Amino acid sequence: MSTARLAFTGLHRQALLTCALLGLIGAALGGYLTVLKFRMAYTPCLGPHGGCQIGEMRCEDALGAAWSVVGGLPISTWGSAAYVCVIVLAVGQLARRGFLAGCAASLLWTLSLAIACISLVYAVYAFAILQSPCPFCLSLDGVALLLVAAAATVRRLTDPREQFRLGVALRHRRASLIDAGFRLGMLLTIATGVQSLAYHGMRHTVSVRDGCPERAESSPIAPIRVGPADAPVVLAAYLDMSCSACKRKFKQLAQALRNGQFPRPVQLWIYHAPRHACDPAAFPAGFARSDDRARDDNACLAARAAECMEKLQPGAGFRLIGGLFALHDDRQAGQPLFTAERVGNRAVDLGMEIDPDDPDNPLFRCIDHDRGVLADITAHQRHAEQLDLMVPAIAVHAAKDGAIDPDRPPYWLFANTPFDDLAMYVELQAAPPAPPK
Repeated sequence: MSTARLAFTGLHRQALLTCALLGLIGAALGGYLTVLKFRMAYTPCLGPHGGCQIGEMRCEDALGAAWSVVGGLPISTWGSAAYVCVIVLAVGQLARRGFLAGCAASLLWTLSLAIACISLVYAVYAFAILQSPCPFCLSLDGVALLLVAAAATVRRLTDPREQFRLGVALRHRRASLIDAGFRLGMLLTIATGVQSLAYHGMRHTVSVRDGCPERAESSPIAPIRVGPADAPVVLAAYLDMSCSACKRKFKQLAQALRNGQFPRPVQLWIYHAPRHACDPAAFPAGFARSDDRARDDNACLAARAAECMEKLQPGAGFRLIGGLFALHDDRQAGQPLFTAERVGNRAVDLGMEIDPDDPDNPLFRCIDHDRGVLADITAHQRHAEQLDLMVPAIAVHAAKDGAIDPDRPPYWLFANTPFDDLAMYVELQAAPPAPPK
């Protein structure tokens, strides 16, 4: 064999090895995303919650989106199965000439293009619609692009005597192409089916309470409450008003309360959990949940404003929270999300009779000087820190005589927990407790 031919064959083998390696990486990343999705769905307290985060990019929004599930399975399971097919196509060509009746190179190229196109669609969805790209998903996008380049190289270097181009196969080798496509389809089905059995089968070995705080003993006072005082269920919502996921969860709760969507009466309690210490003296060792973005957006100012509004005008604190969350839609570049001016103007919009230009108006005096309000918010922050919560978090408690029943542990929900699950937990907590065994 000539030197040129040996080099040609060596490049071909390297391209196939690269495809196999990229397939292995893609399958591994897809499997890891499936594990994260499983935790979010069936063990929410053991979900990612920052463990899948690089800078401002996080996995939770992408994994909780409607498009993250196709055919009852996470999209990552389909991706892992496709990458398994890539591995088989690449290794098969390395092991045997004329693999899959000479159609393997064409199928590898076609499958790689399909993976890349689907990855591109999901990348656009994450950036343009969710505005929250997932770092591991972006890694898969990179793998898909590299795979297209490697598959193109395989296709270009493949000996036409051993492998047929797709056009040739369609014209002259249809039976071989159909047979190869059927085998590849069966492999895709088996790989997906195995993951489906594991994904849905494992749900019976775990509990939604795994990893969750079992009790919320000595819960602090929550002055802002909405709903009937004698409701059989209390929803304790831990929120940071500078958090966009908190905004979405609050909107979901507010709409459900307004439209009567809960299966049983509930009372919503608001716990403030800004991600920086509102009273630094109360946390001499530092605040575990500190976040520079929350501090720069004056999250504590928003929390104090809501509590002061409730104190000065009972029932108005909840409405002010909704109004302050609405400021996310009118964010001013280079400015904190919450300022005294913006908070004051929003309070006036909601019917509070103050002059936002007067620094000595009742609302501002309360925000600046009321130590009781600050103590309440600090108690909320301590409580959230003790429970090791990431915002937004919602505890679904059984209630007894207008208070949390300490004998029944809560169910926990987080940013992307579907409303149907919340409604199910409300129904469970509203039911009479099971008799002791």
